Amino acid sequence: MKIDIQNLQSVAKIDKNKVIECANYVLKAMGENDAELSLVLVNDTYIRNLNWKYRGNDSATDVLAFPMRDSRRLSGVILGDVVISVETAKREAKKRKKDLQDELDLYFVHGILHLLGYDDEKIRKRKKMKQKEKELMESLCSSRG
Repeated sequence: MKIDIQNLQSVAKIDKNKVIECANYVLKAMGENDAELSLVLVNDTYIRNLNWKYRGNDSATDVLAFPMRDSRRLSGVILGDVVISVETAKREAKKRKKDLQDELDLYFVHGILHLLGYDDEKIRKRKKMKQKEKELMESLCSSRG
């Protein structure tokens, strides 16, 4: 597995080892032992611009995923890019009374699932994705002790 992290924000200090640990755990759990992906940590302005450019939504969001695999036949080593707004994560973590790292882990899991073909646009698919997210988060938390 190869995970490239770009930290383009200054909102919060990020523990890159925990980021890599989470991504490795999720990829292993999903049977993606040879996968490569890029995680990009940004602020709200940056992700808002991407959201507008690629999705036509003029608002900040928590996570965007840019898959590199052909969705009709999932294959290839390079999964794509996951872009996360640390600013949004920090705000949401405070609102939910959670640790910032836990919120970031949730966003990493969500983004990686998108790269693997999971979708949350339709209700049935969203339920399936949320269930997988929950399973991965619970097993990640128990693996950390």
